[in-house]
Amino acid sequence: MEMKQAKRLALMECCVQIARCLRELEDYEQSLIWVEEVEVIVRNLCFSNTEAMFDWHADLPRIEWNPNDGIEQFYVQRVRALCLASDNYLSLWNTGTAAQRRHLAYKITQHLPPNVNSITFRGIVSSAAMFLFYQFRHPDPQMTKDLMANEESLQVMGSWSKIEVQRDRNIPPRFGFASFIWKGRYYIVGGEKSHSGPYYKDMHYIELSNVSTGWHDLPSYPGDMIRVSGWKIGVYQDKAYFFNGRPQLDYFDLVTERWGSVRTRPADRQWPYPEKDFMDYAGVLVKSKFYVFGGTHGNVTTGCNLFMVLDLSDPRLEWKKLTGHASQPLVPDWNCPGPRRHPTIWADERVPGSERIYLMFGEADRAGAKFRREPQGSSESYSYGDFWSWDVNQGGWRRERMVGNPPCARSEMAYTFNEKLGMAFVFGGYSPSLPADYVEEGKKFSFTYFADTFIYIPPSASSPSATSAPKWKHVLTRGFPTYRAQAQLFTDPDTGKIYLFGGYTNSQFVPDKKHEISRSFSDVWQLKINIPGGYFDDVDLEEETKTAMAGPWQRCFNCGNAGRWKKCGGSCGGRAFFCDSQCMKEGWKEHKERHHCANVRK
Repeated sequence: MEMKQAKRLALMECCVQIARCLRELEDYEQSLIWVEEVEVIVRNLCFSNTEAMFDWHADLPRIEWNPNDGIEQFYVQRVRALCLASDNYLSLWNTGTAAQRRHLAYKITQHLPPNVNSITFRGIVSSAAMFLFYQFRHPDPQMTKDLMANEESLQVMGSWSKIEVQRDRNIPPRFGFASFIWKGRYYIVGGEKSHSGPYYKDMHYIELSNVSTGWHDLPSYPGDMIRVSGWKIGVYQDKAYFFNGRPQLDYFDLVTERWGSVRTRPADRQWPYPEKDFMDYAGVLVKSKFYVFGGTHGNVTTGCNLFMVLDLSDPRLEWKKLTGHASQPLVPDWNCPGPRRHPTIWADERVPGSERIYLMFGEADRAGAKFRREPQGSSESYSYGDFWSWDVNQGGWRRERMVGNPPCARSEMAYTFNEKLGMAFVFGGYSPSLPADYVEEGKKFSFTYFADTFIYIPPSASSPSATSAPKWKHVLTRGFPTYRAQAQLFTDPDTGKIYLFGGYTNSQFVPDKKHEISRSFSDVWQLKINIPGGYFDDVDLEEETKTAMAGPWQRCFNCGNAGRWKKCGGSCGGRAFFCDSQCMKEGWKEHKERHHCANVRK
């Protein structure tokens, strides 16, 4: 932070050149470390300003620069670093992060200071190049059929398999629901079918030992809230506590299966939220303490960054403010995460005395704030790409580096921390600011939905060495659930098995003739990972190449292309799909032998 501008610029150029050499040697991991260092230099340049700024300003900073120190080269080196990172991620099939880095580079060239010549950047990034990246889906179904994890330090093979749930024990599709696990059962409460309703207050559970048997009904939430959505639950001493932004904390007694409530209070005597419409926050229970961060309410559409904790073992039941603010005016602060909704949160409690809470990503709904004429409004909402951790014992936030092969900036991800494996898993999500342009369908979007999967490996899990760096890995799967947001991942604590349930997507982004605006899901999937304890032994990658669902599309059994193909009408019951009569003719013999299929005469 004390480095002079000329030295910063020289260091940026040095990092870019080293990263370029390492890419030519196909050492993608080291190359990515060096280009990430360029963004660290840029961030520290922002930190050195006398006043803090919000992240959406820090992404496109207007730096006070000595003209003799080469301001133009500052932007040139940053754009080169982002494009080089994009190329590395694309080589690793991480299309989402590749597109996001390239998109940020392009945005920088569109917001240059007046004294910087834009012609300089035409050979680095252009609108024509962006057109290619905007056409990718994440993952892209035409790329995944033959994927292999050739870079083991940055990739791992995985497999998504759909679990057929007993039809008479299924529940309506939904997103925004609250969920938790207790004694071998996965519970869900509330949610909504679409943003305009219907809204649910029902409660169900499913037995993790036999998911396919379906859902069991429990008493519905009795509170007066119309919309039971965007809440989180903490389980303590056989009670599931629901925080809805009000002093009254509702709970469900898991033994008696009855609802109740307790009264809490703020330590400073002033309740920070309005009495309604608080939702989309992050919440996690660590031992007896329930932590909540961010979210939106009636007075703040952008999202807030208040971080509070309630000790459920303390009879006083007082909420303690840790950092941040709940209401306007929102104040930027480099020392804690910025205001947002739908962040991702989990806790690593494996090492007593070293427990940490991890928080990442989320969205600042600046478009909604502009509509309501609130401060920080803008025509485009902001996707956070940051990563933080909170020291549970000592207190204090620490900004983490995104090392390895991480997901791109987004919100509304599904996530779970698997204690058996010592790793965090994230899936899917939504970006309000990454465009998509699907030429074949004649559709352009200002947003993107995801269906990619990633693992975060903390230091203690990646290596016995205490100095080993944490790392992100991309999970390569040949088939995957439909692109979606606000789904939920959950882990069976007894077996370590990982499941996915629910979520929603835009019906134009993922074409759907039955739903005009959005479609929600009630499907259940299992994720298998090619690591010890990942249940990968029974995965048939060759079979998945030919038959796995690629989001909403089927694979052609013969050529592997993804699309809305016609399924086989033989005795196999539709195990295979074919894109045309020629592929059916060429692939019929192999399909017949593999799936014991025979023609069915009508």
